[in-house]
Amino acid sequence: MANAAGGRGADDDAYLQELIRGSVPGPSSSRPRVAPLTDDEIGWFSCGICMETRLVFDRFRAGCAHEFCIECVVHYIEGRVADGAVPVPCPEPGCRDGAMHPEACKKLLDIDVFDAWCVALCERAVGPARARCPYRGCGELLVLDAADAAVTEARCPTCSRAFCLQCEGPWDERHGGEGCVMSRLADGRNWTRCPSCRAMIDKTGGCRHIVCRCGTAFCYICGSAFSARGCRCIGPPGEDAYAALTPVKAGPECKTGVSIDLQQWMSETALRAVESFSVASPISLLQ
Repeated sequence: MANAAGGRGADDDAYLQELIRGSVPGPSSSRPRVAPLTDDEIGWFSCGICMETRLVFDRFRAGCAHEFCIECVVHYIEGRVADGAVPVPCPEPGCRDGAMHPEACKKLLDIDVFDAWCVALCERAVGPARARCPYRGCGELLVLDAADAAVTEARCPTCSRAFCLQCEGPWDERHGGEGCVMSRLADGRNWTRCPSCRAMIDKTGGCRHIVCRCGTAFCYICGSAFSARGCRCIGPPGEDAYAALTPVKAGPECKTGVSIDLQQWMSETALRAVESFSVASPISLLQ
């Protein structure tokens, strides 16, 4: 019995040696082998940002027909998020069919960029009636009501520290009886805030029709957002009153509805992006 087993073992060893040398067909040798793809068979595309030709494995689309490489998309999103310019549209100029969504780009981005993007979208969905705790480690988002418009000092409900609602800075001796230093500086230099993202704007030239980095079109004089009826202090775009009240010659973009359409598109896109999150996601991001 032992000799029989030993004989089979020797035969198996000999068979394996022949199989390794290729003198006998292996079990899978009858299967057709897949030939590697040639350069002509591999898909290529041209990135719409860097204009370089890339492999299709490096392609990214924003829900439209425009194609970009992943490296350019990451840099583009990081720049938009750093500037607070959300939602992030398709990088192709004039494209309204595509928009970058945080969940679709999550695997491409650093977690800090992804979180900042989601928070910025939530803030835009909340609207201009908001303030953020300025202290490091907190950053709680506060939703304000009409009664808070005249309030200067606020106390964060999370960290219990005081801060200024006007400049969103820590409360200190500079916020005395004369008001916030930033508010006085803004009044002295005729600065104004964007009615959507509350960013401080300093107009150095051009007409009063301002398009903020967040996409909101508003009047620099009265601070109200533009609509088809114009703003509070001037008439609809294109009317004589509109052109007469502009301190500097207005460009053609001031008399069209392009910026107004962009503002509406940005707001609707931000709202859709926030609504697509899970119920817990926006709450956890704002805490």
